[in-house]
Amino acid sequence: MQVIQSLPDNVSDEEIAEALLLIGSIMKGYKQAEDGRSITTEELLKEIAEL
Repeated sequence: MQVIQSLPDNVSDEEIAEALLLIGSIMKGYKQAEDGRSITTEELLKEIAEL
């Protein structure tokens, strides 16, 4: 609710959906980090280089 309430009054439905998706993704990332399912920047760069 805080996310929606912090948006301007003239925000579109699409912008609300995007904000909620972003917050959901951030929360998922925090949970993954808490569960030890994260990688270092160096590991990420190595994976990208291998693509």
